[in-house]
Amino acid sequence: MNPAIDFPWDKQLVAADALVKAGACVLHSINFNGMTVVGDLSVYDGVNAGGNLIAVITLRSAIQVSCQPFTMFFDCEMEDGIYLDFDATLTANFTVMYK
Repeated sequence: MNPAIDFPWDKQLVAADALVKAGACVLHSINFNGMTVVGDLSVYDGVNAGGNLIAVITLRSAIQVSCQPFTMFFDCEMEDGIYLDFDATLTANFTVMYK
């Protein structure tokens, strides 16, 4: 099995509020790469924060600042797109894998 061929996920590094993908797609995973200030990350099925809320990832502990990276798997069908919304305090970066 060749992972580059068999699992050709698109990827995007996100470090602030971002539209990752517009339109129907599959959200495979979100990799937490690092964080310097704790906060919340909201994941929406949509093109902005007015979409359907899929998850709120709460990163509140100093332990999470030093516990990196980790991956959250979703394999979730998204009807309108993928939008990530950082709260006012979160300073972090994530890699979103989707198709």
